[in-house]
Amino acid sequence: MAKILIGISGSIAAYKIIGLAHALINKGHEVKVILTANALNFVTKASFTAFDIQVYTDELNYSDAKEVMQHIVLARWPDMILIAPSGANVIGKIANGIADNLLTSTIIASAAPIFIIPAMNKYMWSNWVVQENVKKLIENNINLWGPGFGLQACGDDGLGRMLEVDEILSKINQYIELKQHTLKGKKIVITLGATREAIDPVRFISNNSSGKMGYAITKAGVSLGAEIVLISGLVTMNKIAGVKIINVETADEMLKAAYEECINANIFIGCAAVCDYKIRNVSSQKIKKIDNVSNKIILELELVPDIIKSVKEKYPNIYAVGFAAETNNLLEYAKEKLIKKNLDLIIANDVSNGKVFSSDYSEAYILDKNNNCEHIKYSLKEHVAASIVNAIAKKF
Repeated sequence: MAKILIGISGSIAAYKIIGLAHALINKGHEVKVILTANALNFVTKASFTAFDIQVYTDELNYSDAKEVMQHIVLARWPDMILIAPSGANVIGKIANGIADNLLTSTIIASAAPIFIIPAMNKYMWSNWVVQENVKKLIENNINLWGPGFGLQACGDDGLGRMLEVDEILSKINQYIELKQHTLKGKKIVITLGATREAIDPVRFISNNSSGKMGYAITKAGVSLGAEIVLISGLVTMNKIAGVKIINVETADEMLKAAYEECINANIFIGCAAVCDYKIRNVSSQKIKKIDNVSNKIILELELVPDIIKSVKEKYPNIYAVGFAAETNNLLEYAKEKLIKKNLDLIIANDVSNGKVFSSDYSEAYILDKNNNCEHIKYSLKEHVAASIVNAIAKKF
């Protein structure tokens, strides 16, 4: 069971946290709550004290030394801190080190993992200032759960709605389960994103990979204490504190970097969407349109190296995890790849009809050499990634 500190900021969604706190207590967790001044406009202290939950506010007695140091006492107590709902104001304060109330002072003083659950209007969420602050939080290993899509209190419909209580509970349970394992002292090399193969100085062939799954796996690995090295193809992503990133473009460059980094690695996760082919003879000049009878141009292709298979052959003792992105015969093809490439684990994704690429959601199957198969239902990629890393951690 966990000690969970919930910080509630001013939002109409604050009332939902009453049910969340009650559910956590019923599951045996210890819960304490901090209400900001604005949160008190939506919920009362009695909403939580009725469940025998200790509630703290900014109304401190500064003549009492214990109350003056309340933020330090609270900062040392929890196993995890949830900020739910978290409006744009609180996100901005945390991102920029502003500690002007009990909640933000406690957060700055705490070494506990922090989970921010946003709730705001869709236009507020997409505002560039908010997104810059979110980027700061992510780069410093503060976790964001959500926001979700849906109808908002103002009547708008879009991204910004707070996750539902059952979703938050599921994430808390998963985090607690994940923390039962550790990857401390283990080095993980992860490839992610799309590779690009030139046709000429202007054109190239590539694919739709966003790198989101590899990024989510990285964050899950960091949370378990692993040393992570990312070999990144073409993606736009935030940096993660303490994670080494090697940027590459082609499959050959990715393989070279993988060979170098896997010398002393324990785990290799091939999450990148590598182009299967490259142009045999890349033109040094831009290819001009050619008017001919067929209106066609022929490009000769050749296979690129199979990165994960090559890494496993070079380093047979490394724990190799691959991905099978298929549009049909999902499990059948995944099992074939698992055997053919001598992998230890493979993640099977159905990518038909644009279900996965560039999406924040995914569904997957985790298969191992012993024909064990775990189904991860359609959910946020962070949830899928945590399940994958948890499955890996169990092997160590």
